[in-house]
This record gives sequence, C-alpha cells and structure tokens, in this order.
Amino acid sequence: MRAIEGAMQDYLRHDQKPLTLFLLGGVDVGKTYTATALANRFYEHGLKVAVVDADVGQSDIGPPCCIGMGILEGKIQIISEVPLHSLYFVGNTSPNGCMRECVNGAAAAAKKAKKLNADVIIVDSTGWIEGEDAERFKRFEIKAIDPSIVVAIEREDELGHIIQHLNAKVIKLRMSSETRSRTREERRALREEAYNKYFRAAEDSVFELSTLAWLPEEGTIVGLFDRICEGNGEGEDEYGEIRGLGILREIDYEREKAVVFTPVDTDTGDGATIRGIEPGGLKLIMMNGGFREEAVYKKRQESSDLYAKTSNHREY
Repeated sequence: MRAIEGAMQDYLRHDQKPLTLFLLGGVDVGKTYTATALANRFYEHGLKVAVVDADVGQSDIGPPCCIGMGILEGKIQIISEVPLHSLYFVGNTSPNGCMRECVNGAAAAAKKAKKLNADVIIVDSTGWIEGEDAERFKRFEIKAIDPSIVVAIEREDELGHIIQHLNAKVIKLRMSSETRSRTREERRALREEAYNKYFRAAEDSVFELSTLAWLPEEGTIVGLFDRICEGNGEGEDEYGEIRGLGILREIDYEREKAVVFTPVDTDTGDGATIRGIEPGGLKLIMMNGGFREEAVYKKRQESSDLYAKTSNHREY
C-alpha cells in the first residue's frame, strides 16, 4: 500500500489527474478487498474516487452480467456500498464469453469516471488470468483503459506471463491474509441472490419486436438501452451503457411485440423510453421461488437468421 500511496502523491504533485489503478490478479487473491482499502484511503485524502467494478461474474456495483461504475460519497465497509452511477451491459458472467464487450464496457466506464472529474479511478477486474485467451484479454483490457498503474496481486508469480507484455507501471502486492476463497457453488449462489434482489420489484413491460437486436430464447437476460447504438466512433465512451436489465418473457410474432420482465421504469405503454434491447448469453429460470442461471445454447446467428425472416429488424 505504501508504494501505491507514494505513486499517488507523485501523480498528484505533478497534477496528473486522474490517477487510474487497474487491479490485476486471479480468483480470490483480494482484489476487491484491496479496492475497498484504496478507495477509503484516497477518500480520506479528500479526493473524488470512482470505482469500476469489471468483475462481471461477482459484481458488487450493479447486477451480474454488467460492469458498474460508482462514485464514493463516504467511507465504505464493502465495495457494494459504492452508489451505482453508470451500468454497462456485457451479457454474461464469464469474460471468456464476452471479451469484446468486457473490454469496451470497462474502458467506457473509466472514460465516464474521467468525465465526472474523478481524481482517482480504481478498476477491479475479473480473476480470469490462466491461458492464452486470458492473457490476450487482460492485455487488451489494460491497453483500452490505459491505467497509470497496474496493481498486480499474486499468490506467487502467476501473473508473469501477463506483466511481461505490459507497458504500464506495475506495482506488485502479495495476496491479502483477509481473503477467503469461495467455491464455484458459493459464487453461483451469490449471483442468484443478486438476481433475486435486482428483479424483486420487476414487472412485465411490452416492447416493439424491432427493438430486439436479435431473437433469443425466452428467459434470456437482456440489456435495455434508451438510445439507438450506432457503433463506435464519436460517443464510443458511452458504449454499452444501459437503463437496466430485463428477462425476455415472451415473443408475440403476430403482434410483433416482446414481453420483458424488468424493474426499469419505462414510463408509458409499449416501452416508450427503451429504444434498443440487447440479448445476453444466459437465461434466468424461475425455480423454487428464485432465479437460476442456465446457459443459452442457441447460436446468435441462428436467431438473427430467424429474425430476418420474421421482421424488418434494425441494428442498434
């Protein structure tokens, strides 16, 4: 921590704001604990602190399948106490299934924090570090965010294959003794608890079928956008920002309507404030009074082909 504080003082002394820290490490090494400690420390210095929660499988700021960005309003005990400001949809709980969306969403969240004049931006990343795909993903993610410092948290030296390719300044930390490992079942249970909490006040809303980017299976989790997304370029910093999540309940082909279960307030009938719906890569099934995750097996291309036959579909 002293090395990070020293680097912080050096950046601030030269008025190099914002200071962006990217927390790199495997599963259960204490990235979130470190993010909490750093956020409090910087806040105590009177700085405006933003936290980007890019751990899409164990989200603390916002629901799973999303990247959440929040701004501290006071000291926190846990990272989930950071008030959510902006939400970015990736559509899956594993970055392996949505690498492009995770990179673009995390970069967009960091850019949004800069627009809000944050002095310090802390990015808490996923624990996916093993294998060539993970190495490539981390390098792309770090390049897109362009952090001032990469804080590499290791048990031993398991991050060497990633660190050797980085141009950013790297500070190494050893795994915190405060860290507790979770089983795969515990992680899934925490996500499902988060879904239940998020959708507790949800209701069915009706949307035009043309708002769907492609036709998914019923039960698929979806991101609800209040604008038409026309790709990257100007406005790329808003990539993936959504009003909230929904679950596709039903597709009515005759009326060309889609019914979505969502807590998002769509104001008037037929989802007037929602102009685009992006399906994700998993389904949420109601079972024993709560939601359970289930993978989506239908290929997106198959759904797109079906949509092309049934509707004049508009990309967003």
